[in-house]
Amino acid sequence: MSKLNTPDSMNVASVLPVGGGFMSMEPQTGWRQSLPHQILTGLPLTLFFPVGVMYAGVLLFYISLILSGGYLKKIHRIRQSAMLLPILGLSLVSIVLAAMQDIPPEISEDFWPGVWHYQTYLFLLPFLSVTAGLWQRRAMYVFFAGAVLAATLFVANFFHLLPVNTVFRSYVIYEGNKSILLGILMAISAAWMLHDLRTHRDHLVWRVLAVVYVAAALVLLAKTRTATLLFFILCGVLLLRQLGWSWRTVALPLILLAVLGGGWKYALSLPPPTTCEVRLVQAGPWEIFKLRSLCTVHQLHDFSQGRKVNDDGMRLELYKITSEIIAEKPLAGHGIATWMYLYQQKAKGLISSTMTTPHNDYLLYLTEVGGIGLFSLLVIWATQYWVAYCMAVHENPNTREMAMPLLMLTIAMMLGGMFNAILRDGVFGMAFMILLAIPLAGMRSKN
Repeated sequence: MSKLNTPDSMNVASVLPVGGGFMSMEPQTGWRQSLPHQILTGLPLTLFFPVGVMYAGVLLFYISLILSGGYLKKIHRIRQSAMLLPILGLSLVSIVLAAMQDIPPEISEDFWPGVWHYQTYLFLLPFLSVTAGLWQRRAMYVFFAGAVLAATLFVANFFHLLPVNTVFRSYVIYEGNKSILLGILMAISAAWMLHDLRTHRDHLVWRVLAVVYVAAALVLLAKTRTATLLFFILCGVLLLRQLGWSWRTVALPLILLAVLGGGWKYALSLPPPTTCEVRLVQAGPWEIFKLRSLCTVHQLHDFSQGRKVNDDGMRLELYKITSEIIAEKPLAGHGIATWMYLYQQKAKGLISSTMTTPHNDYLLYLTEVGGIGLFSLLVIWATQYWVAYCMAVHENPNTREMAMPLLMLTIAMMLGGMFNAILRDGVFGMAFMILLAIPLAGMRSKN
């Protein structure tokens, strides 16, 4: 593990500027004061295990905050965070809309859980009470170790070495959101590893092998198209960052679009697969990857031509009908927890009629809390971009180093929200709050 280019942590507060800056560090003394840092350092590892492990780790973190004292300082740090007002804004909008909403009997059981889902970002605020420090880099390495472990478990499952139990179930059996999350975590981790190579060259061979190992397991074994797409996009962001602003910055996306266009036409020239149900196909990893790619292209093409899609392509059906529901009340939405009821009424007899979410956070927000709610969410993501920019131009190298991880997380959330319920599902939401805590710790918008 490489060390930060900073003095001993007891003197680090005198090194990083706090006046008018965006990062502050305070010396911590005693085991109680350092306990939140230690627990937060290990939390990224819990993301690769069943969701109960993650929530148990978060609970321990909250307990450590209480034990560590210094409550006024913690509240002060949260108040100084640039994230505070946007987060409270989204919560306020959702609560006001909920208070104005009539609750029909059909959604009464889902209403309060639905309200709670819109408060996911509030879980980030306690994490923001922790000061910056060496624990951030340690937490990143713990995250890297978790991704390597996940890749190893996927490899072990490929050779039929994993039992189907509670701990390994998401690696053995495709379990929807949890399995997708594992792939997204591996994509983010691999991209973070690549970024880390720019400034830390010790053990270079092992670092490169770790990136290749995690990326290969993601693409060939994790069985999630969203995560694979995310990994390649994040690699493109890193490449553009490395190239800087030049003609190549414009040429590279154009080349990628040309390659994608050629790949699209080639895929359509091939006969459609007989089945898109991956769990029913006995084939190697590369064949599975090609199958999912072909199925995606053919399903999009069939839907655009008005032809019927199968179970693998029903998201297109979800998006179309949900868009029709949104058009009825675009500004304030139909109300919290109304999507499922409204969709099932419109989709009777269709293969997608049993869906519980539209698998798209943008459409879910527009349906339930309208353009006002979606705008509140986009303000949060825009703030994350702004903070990442401020970090990137900061005079301290350790602050600049955390800018790209924050940018990548924001891209991951915005892209993931196009295909999954990133904030609607606690499995995704809490995981992203934990990861956001790493680059955002100690960040503040004012003195």
